[in-house]
Amino acid sequence: MPTTVSAVPSHISSSKTLTQVLNPVSDFMALFSSVTLHELTRMGDEECSITLTREQSFPAKRYSADEEGRAPVGEQQWDAVSPPVDGLHADLQITDQLGEGRMGQVFAARLVGLKKSIHGETLPNGYIPLPSQFCIKLAKPEYIRSLAREAWFYEQLSKEGYLGAITPVCFGFFACRLPDNVQVLSWSSIKIKPEKPEDVPEGEEPNYDLLVDDEEGWYCYFDDGRRSHLDSPWHLQQWKARTDRSLSVGILITERLGKHMPATFSTPRKELVRGLPQEVRTEMLTLLEDLNVVGIVHGDIKFDNVLNRASESWSSCEVCPRHKRVHPWRLIDFDRAGKYDPVNPVDSSFVSNVQNCAVNYMSR
Repeated sequence: MPTTVSAVPSHISSSKTLTQVLNPVSDFMALFSSVTLHELTRMGDEECSITLTREQSFPAKRYSADEEGRAPVGEQQWDAVSPPVDGLHADLQITDQLGEGRMGQVFAARLVGLKKSIHGETLPNGYIPLPSQFCIKLAKPEYIRSLAREAWFYEQLSKEGYLGAITPVCFGFFACRLPDNVQVLSWSSIKIKPEKPEDVPEGEEPNYDLLVDDEEGWYCYFDDGRRSHLDSPWHLQQWKARTDRSLSVGILITERLGKHMPATFSTPRKELVRGLPQEVRTEMLTLLEDLNVVGIVHGDIKFDNVLNRASESWSSCEVCPRHKRVHPWRLIDFDRAGKYDPVNPVDSSFVSNVQNCAVNYMSR
C-alpha cells in the first residue's frame, strides 16, 4: 500500500451533508478543497501519494496602454477568490506524461475516488458530472508563482461565465510543501531548464520565475492599491522574504482537451496548407473577441496554446455565453497574460489589434 504524504490545514471541513454535495455544480473552481495525487512522488524506493490543498491564486496588476491610466470599473472583481473551505476531496491517479513547457510538466490523470471531504465518506460514482480524464499541470520547482498567476486568470474567466467555453474547465490551483524525504519523480527528467538570471547579487537566491508585472514602475502596469495583489504570498517581495525555503509542489487541474492546433491543415483535396484556413482563422478571432469581453490579453498566442475541445460533452458550461454555441477550440497557458479594463476604449482597441496581429502571424 503506497504511503500518503498529507499536510491538511485545519480550515478543511468535513461538516457537509450529502444533499449539499449532490446538488448540480455550476462553479467547478469551487468544487475541490483538496486532492491526493498517486504515482507522482516517492519516498526512498517506495511510491507514495501526496495530498495538496487548494491555494489562493496571484492577482495581476492592471495592464493599460492608456497614458491617463484611468481606473478600472469594479476593481473588486480583480481580487483572488478565497479557496473553498467546504469542498470535496478527489483522488487522482497520474496515467501519462503529455508534455513539458517553460514552466511546467503536463500529465493526464483519472479520478479513482471522490469524498465529501478529505476525511469524509466516499461518494458513489456518477452523482456529480466530471470529465473522464483530467489534465495536471505541475509547476517546475522554480515556477510555482507563474502557476498561481495562471490560476487567477481562470478565476476571472469563471466569474464572467467563459470558463469551459473558450478555455478548459479549471478546478483550481493546489499546493503543498514537499517533505525532505519525498521526491517528485518527473523532476529528475526535466528537459527544458531555466536560464540563470543575470546580475544576481552574491549570496542572494536567483529568482527564475519573474512575472511581467513584478518590476515596480513599469509604465503599462498599474497597482490600483489592491491588497489581494500586494499581500499575496506569491508577491515577489513576500516570496523573497519567506522563511520556509522547502520546495513547494504546485498543480493546476483542468479537464483534458483534444490535440493541439496543427501548424499545417489538410484541405478538402488532401493538400497540406501551412497557416490557418479562413474558417479556422475566423473562429480564432471569435475566441479572442470573447477573451476581450472579459478584459484579458493572452500574451502568447501560438499553435501549441490552442487545443481542440474535449471529445466528450460532460458539462453545460462549454456553451459560449456570448455566441450561444460550442466553440471547437480552447485557449490554454495564461501565465503570460494581462488583465485590462474592457470598458476603456483605448485599452480595448489596443488589445484587439495586438491579438489580431497574433492570428495574422499564425495565418502565414
